[in-house]
Amino acid sequence: MMIKILKITGLGFAALLGLLLLLAAAILLLVDPNDYRDDITAAVQDATGRELNIDGDLSLSLFPWLGLSLGETRLSNAAGEDAEKDFARVESVDINVKLLPLLQQRIEMKTLHLRGLRVNLSRTVDGRSNWDDLLTSPIDDISQPAKSSAEESEAKPALALAIGGVNIEDAQIVWDDRQAGQRIEIDRFSLRTGSIAPGVPIDIELRTRLAMSEPALQTPIELKGRLTFDLSAQRYRLHGLDISLSVQSELLPVSPLNIRLRGNIDADIAQQQVQLAGLQLQILGLTANAELNIQNILSMPQAEGQLSLAGFSPRELTKMLAIELPESMDTSVLSKAALNLDFTGSADAMNVPRLNVVLDDSRLTGSLSVENFSQPAVRFDLMLDDLDVDRYLPPATELPPSPPTATATESPQLPLELLRGLNVKGEFRADKIKLANARLAGIVLGVTAKGGTIQLLPLQADLYKGQYRGHIVLDVREDTPKISADEKISAVQLGPLLRDMLGDDKASGTVNLAAKITTIGITPEVISKNLNGTASFDLSDGAIKGVNLGQMIREAYAKIKKKAAPEKTDNQTDFAQMSGSVTIRNGVVDNQDLQIKSPMLRVTGKGRVDLAKQRIDYLLNTSIVETDQGQGGKDVSELKALTIPIKVSGTFTEPTFKLNLAPVLKAKAKTELKRQKEKLKKEVDKKLNEEKARAKEKAEKKLKEKLEGLFR
Repeated sequence: MMIKILKITGLGFAALLGLLLLLAAAILLLVDPNDYRDDITAAVQDATGRELNIDGDLSLSLFPWLGLSLGETRLSNAAGEDAEKDFARVESVDINVKLLPLLQQRIEMKTLHLRGLRVNLSRTVDGRSNWDDLLTSPIDDISQPAKSSAEESEAKPALALAIGGVNIEDAQIVWDDRQAGQRIEIDRFSLRTGSIAPGVPIDIELRTRLAMSEPALQTPIELKGRLTFDLSAQRYRLHGLDISLSVQSELLPVSPLNIRLRGNIDADIAQQQVQLAGLQLQILGLTANAELNIQNILSMPQAEGQLSLAGFSPRELTKMLAIELPESMDTSVLSKAALNLDFTGSADAMNVPRLNVVLDDSRLTGSLSVENFSQPAVRFDLMLDDLDVDRYLPPATELPPSPPTATATESPQLPLELLRGLNVKGEFRADKIKLANARLAGIVLGVTAKGGTIQLLPLQADLYKGQYRGHIVLDVREDTPKISADEKISAVQLGPLLRDMLGDDKASGTVNLAAKITTIGITPEVISKNLNGTASFDLSDGAIKGVNLGQMIREAYAKIKKKAAPEKTDNQTDFAQMSGSVTIRNGVVDNQDLQIKSPMLRVTGKGRVDLAKQRIDYLLNTSIVETDQGQGGKDVSELKALTIPIKVSGTFTEPTFKLNLAPVLKAKAKTELKRQKEKLKKEVDKKLNEEKARAKEKAEKKLKEKLEGLFR
């Protein structure tokens, strides 16, 4: 019985299939779709108000493929737009869908062919687009409650989709935005894919050209990859992604600019996750690699990953960018650089917990974070091993000359608004730094900036067998900034420091310095004029080069005595100790207690130095305490214990020393004459007294003799 039923069913199905075949054959033989051109164009005219022109032939196929072949077809532009330009045009379209799988809610298509697509999109100056009339507002059915996604899924089960592939050739899309003054053209567009089906990798190959007017640039684009998708699970995977561009523009320092991006992309839309793995960007000879994981992509994106920049030559990069480096710069610098970091971030924050930067022989490590990009809060902890800054600068002799002193309005000013907005806290440390040829070690710089107050603490460094410690505060809360500094230098060897920085150790010795200063102002000139504070200093076992006080005294003495000039000695003043204190008032440094001690000399000094005008007005009172040795020599023994004034004036760069022994010697001569007069008077008085005594004695003797003669 069952066999009989199966036979009847088979015969029925065969009869139905035969009937369908006969029907399809009859439709193909008896129905010509070209007979319906006018009906189709009229329907489009009624629905859109636009003219549809079907210039090519229409052809249909029904079994086993439901197919449509469309020749050249054009859709007119919107009313008021350029009538000579079609809104859309296509040379040919071939679509073939397998008929029987449709009955099982499956779509099986052959390769979709589309050739010669042209789409012209535009927007007028007043903001009207040439597709506005094609958009229809959805009609809300208020009588029916909204269906949940689960109900919609049950009501409309997903169709199984299988396409033999997509082949788009010679397509073009133009976007002419007259409101923004921008024109974008995508042409020479071609797209080829392999078979398309859920869960099956699809090979994709795309080629096109992009041209823009603002900014003016153009570039060919090539894209390859393998796409896998699952529409029901909303999961998409693009592996083996390979995008190449060659951007040409007069605005670019390098044209064409070749760019290549490769990697893998995995997206789970349902879980709002995107993972980028093995990303590699190549540009300007640089190779950047990244791993990136993004969460909450549809709500509040959060990203984490790693980024590295492979070793490259910054010097070669500057050549490519046509950046000229100073010829005198050390040719060994900028030879290598690299970057490696971990990061987490969102639309409003970035955190780099691990940072590693290499430049030539230097390495910077640490961490860095920025919160709230609109009002950034920056935190950092950075460590530098060794950096010679001078290697990256031209020699000092080749630096451009300083411009003439500018007026306050022309001088550079502190960027108050920028400083007030700073929210920074962190610490920078360095093992070694060479700057302006000065060598520093053990550097620690702490920065705290918030609410218009910037504080540098701790601020310290080891230098030239000594130490520097400081605390600097900049207050920019008001229109006139305030600056205060509390600084100390301990046991620093001054000679090597000046020799390294200035090329000449104009002074030497072990220096100790303490200073507390304050000032106000927004320009360097005003800051100098408003400088106030106190300082004290002490130098031991050193010398001041460029002036030999003993030699000056000897030469002046020889000139007065009309003797031959003394033999030249070292042009420096040696001392065992130099000390003093200063007060600073409105940029003028006042010192009243300078003391210099040496085996030969004792020097006291007092005077003023105007920092703003760089002028010196100073008086040195010098005394010779020993003449048998030392810088003075025996030939100035006449000056021993005399106070000899030396006037110091001029500028910082060209000080002058004026010594006049004549008044000193004249005063000494007067003193000596008075002493001699007093001595002579004493001698005369003594002789007179002696003569008087002798005369008295003689008179008394004669009187005695006469008296004795009378009484005989």
